[in-house]
Amino acid sequence: MTNEERVEERLIHAYERGYYKKVMSRVNEMQKINPKINRYKLYDIICDEYKNEWLKENDNGITEHSPD
Repeated sequence: MTNEERVEERLIHAYERGYYKKVMSRVNEMQKINPKINRYKLYDIICDEYKNEWLKENDNGITEHSPD
C-alpha cells in the first residue's frame, strides 16, 4: 500500500466516524506552522490523535448489537 493509499483510507475512516473536518483543519494548521514536515507522517499523527479520541468516546469502537 502506498502512502497516498494509506492516507486516503485513513481519511475515509475519519469521514465515516465524523472527525474528518477536525483532521483537515488540524493538518492545515500544522502545515502553516511547519511547512517542511512530512505530510504523510503528519496525517498519520493527526489521524491517530483523533481516532484515539473517537475510540475513547465510543467505548473503543464497540457498538451494541441488538438482535431483531
